[in-house]
Parts: sequence; C-alpha cells; structure tokens
Amino acid sequence: MYITILGIMLRYDMKLRSVIAIMMVAFLSASLSFAENHKGGGNRWVLNLVGSDDMYVAMVPDIDGDGYEDEAFCFDVDLINGKNRQVVGTATDCLSNIEPGSEGGLQLVGTTYFNLPQGTLVTRGVTSVQPVNQPTVTPDGVPISHITGASSDGNAVLWGTGRFEGLQGTSRLSGMVDLTNFDGVGTPIVFDCLFVVDLE
Repeated sequence: MYITILGIMLRYDMKLRSVIAIMMVAFLSASLSFAENHKGGGNRWVLNLVGSDDMYVAMVPDIDGDGYEDEAFCFDVDLINGKNRQVVGTATDCLSNIEPGSEGGLQLVGTTYFNLPQGTLVTRGVTSVQPVNQPTVTPDGVPISHITGASSDGNAVLWGTGRFEGLQGTSRLSGMVDLTNFDGVGTPIVFDCLFVVDLE
C-alpha cells in the first residue's frame, strides 16, 4: 500500500514538474518574442537634435504630390536621448517650402531622419518659425534667435527601417534655432530641437 501511494506521488510529482517546465518554456519564448519586437525602446521616443551644421542641398520624399522627390536645405546634427541625455545616433533635418508665415515669421515643411542603432525613422511636419520675443539661450548657454514648433494628430511617419519598419505615429516638435550666421548654402544653423514621437 505504501509503495502504491509512493508511486502515485512520484507520478504526480513528475507530471507537475513537466507542466511547470512547459509553462516556463512558453513564458521564456513569449518574453524573447516581446523583447525582439520591442528592442531598443517603447512606443514613445523623446529625441533631441542638438548641434550646428552647414546647410547643404539634398532631395527628400515627394512633398507636393507630383511623384518626384523635392529639394530641401539639410543639416546633420547629433541625436540625443531626451530621457538620459546620451548621444544615441545622428539626425538629418531637411527644410523645404520655406515661405513667409501668415501670422509673421516663416512656415516650412520639415523632413527629419532619425538614425538610430535600431533603424532609421523618417517623419514630416508642417513647421512654424518665429523670432524670439525675449532673450533666449539653450540650457548650455547658446544664444537662440528663433523658436520652432510643429504638431498634428495625423500620421507623421513617412517610412522606417529595422525597429521602425511599417509603423505609423504622431510627431511633436518644440524647437530652438539660431539663424544669426545662416546665409544660404555652406552656412550654419544651430539646433536644439526636441521631438516627441508616439508610434503605433
């Protein structure tokens, strides 16, 4: 009788261990799958374009709907993680369709390339540029001549690679630039522009 009870207990213990092992394998597989699909960040990206670069002319994806790429004034700067202030890549900010704004200042189309280890994300926004009304400097003490801003509730993502492939989302820009020494091709703009990109 004791042998029978012991045998039942051993069989129960082995079944229990098998069930636990299967559950652990399933959990680890799900965790690895989640990590693979979400590696390098969540759905909200807070990215800071910081630095100065001389303008060059390049082509960006079609803006006016004619099926052809459009010319833009582009600048390459560092890309900083807005959460921990570490350099995480580079960014190229390209400015097109620059016109006087109906409320003063300028209006333009901004196409921004975020080059990260996880892939490249490209967004576009309609941007307003206004001169500062008060003396303004960056947290690092760099003088600023203009404030920039862009936001929309529509999809702002043009395309992405790697981690960002096939995603859509919104993008908000709150920026500061110094145009004091900018005078066309080969002259610089100073950037300190904060982007908040929410991906779906």
